[in-house]
Amino acid sequence: MQQPVITLTTDWGCRDFFAGMVKGKLLSLVPGAQIIDITHDITKYDIIKTLFVVRNACLGFPAGTIHIIDVNSVETADEAFVVVRCRDQYYICTDNGLPSAVLGGAVQEAVTIDIPRESDFYNFAAYDLFCRVAAMIAQGEPLEKIGRPLERLKSYTPMGCLEGINELTAHILYFDDYGNAYLDITHARFCELAAGRPFIMTLRHNGEEKLTAIVASYHDVGDRCVTGDLLLTVSATGHLQLAAKQDNAASLFGLGSHTSVKFTFQEKI
Repeated sequence: MQQPVITLTTDWGCRDFFAGMVKGKLLSLVPGAQIIDITHDITKYDIIKTLFVVRNACLGFPAGTIHIIDVNSVETADEAFVVVRCRDQYYICTDNGLPSAVLGGAVQEAVTIDIPRESDFYNFAAYDLFCRVAAMIAQGEPLEKIGRPLERLKSYTPMGCLEGINELTAHILYFDDYGNAYLDITHARFCELAAGRPFIMTLRHNGEEKLTAIVASYHDVGDRCVTGDLLLTVSATGHLQLAAKQDNAASLFGLGSHTSVKFTFQEKI
């Protein structure tokens, strides 16, 4: 039987031993499992960044993949630990709005995890509980053996871009390690709203600075741009992205998580 793929998406960081603990337990419970690190560098407790990462990194895995998502995983009366099956993949996480926001109406099955505890409380959910659940799924246990059916996941609607007839305000969702800033609007949707009109872009962070960015893809950056130019381009996720040629746009232009980006559309020339 082919060994399962198990992914890890966390805010643990890479300095500490947490990833090693969890991988060791997974390999003990599911010998031969393929364990893939999506990332351990989510900003601490940041559900919005987790949502963006999971949506763009996890959905394309093959059927049967088990995803462990451990970001701000604390079980409360309102936010239970759950397993969600979607497109025949399994997501082990907290019902804090993330699974409903990522998976939407594609959910096939969801259960609240209810298996005997190894201790009186969960000090480290991924290690104490999620590893055991992943092993049960890998061994073919039906979700009904893991917990109670959950009719409705907790809803969560992250702040999206604000669309108007002649303007659009977008927000930065995520920074990658190159300092590129991903906006909460896709290139396809932006093109629909712009309808071919030129625009002025205003960065709103620590005051206002009006900039008309060079629109470029990575393929023609070398010909059209110089180092330090602010680029409005399209990321691998399909979202609009602020970048700088061979530089860090976040630090170069003072971009932060609270930066908003206003596009004002002008009449066609």
